[in-house]
Amino acid sequence: MNMKKSENVALLMAFLGYAIFGFSFLFSKRALDIATPFMLVATRFTVAFLILNALLLTKRFTLELKGKTIKVLFLVGLFQPVLYFICETYGVKLLATSFIGSILALVPIISALFGFLFLQERVRLFQVICAIFSVFGVFITTWGQSMGSFSWLGFTLILLAVCSTSMFNVLSRKTSKQFSAFERTYVMFGLGSVVFSAMALIQCRNNLQGLLIAPLLNSDFWISIIYLAGISSVVAFLMLNYAITNLDVAKAAIFANITTVVTIFAGVFILHEDFGIPQIIGSIIIIASAYGVNRTPVSQYSSNSH
Repeated sequence: MNMKKSENVALLMAFLGYAIFGFSFLFSKRALDIATPFMLVATRFTVAFLILNALLLTKRFTLELKGKTIKVLFLVGLFQPVLYFICETYGVKLLATSFIGSILALVPIISALFGFLFLQERVRLFQVICAIFSVFGVFITTWGQSMGSFSWLGFTLILLAVCSTSMFNVLSRKTSKQFSAFERTYVMFGLGSVVFSAMALIQCRNNLQGLLIAPLLNSDFWISIIYLAGISSVVAFLMLNYAITNLDVAKAAIFANITTVVTIFAGVFILHEDFGIPQIIGSIIIIASAYGVNRTPVSQYSSNSH
């Protein structure tokens, strides 16, 4: 696969991966009516890890970790999913959803900054401007929604979640030369399964029957898990890790705000939520910004033609 075609596939993978995340809130919201937050993420990543092991049995995927510096992958898994989901789980309890969405919109900017600092990836001024416009797009889509009461602790936790997923983007990119997208995803989910299962047991220790066993016997809970583990974890993270392998961090991370657009449309068509001019304008800005960040400069086309 030539470089241009590989990059186009990676762009599609980044778009689809973040689009899948846009629907996850519907299933998470449904599952959280049945299970505690850590019971949910523990089941999600345990099932996802089992799915990856099942994929290994098909011989279509390989796991070659012997002789490699695997501890760096544990660092990847520490930032995503462990730290990200811990910060997000507690942060969402303290801040309004619309305000959280506005903070998470900083992911493309922080990721680009980290890519520049830690990977020395070049970021053009036009890309920075587009990333900033993407943040404005998210602000516009949440225009008029209640921001609720402010909590410094909640703000700090969500900001740490932003930094965690941004560091994941950088570390996944950095380790992509040594480990495949599947290998990175495998270790991430394995670590997530162990850590979140331990946290779920601690959280549910006083009522194992009601908080731990009961959700596992609920069919609605498993419907949510099928999407969250199979699609929003296995499929989406394999796509993202593939995209990060072939794209600069800034180019891959800009699609993070596509999640906001998909979430809005999911709310409109599935939950019949309001959809007005601000949401239309904001969505257009976000999509245009993603195009702008990944647009190849005319000068680059000219140089490639010689």
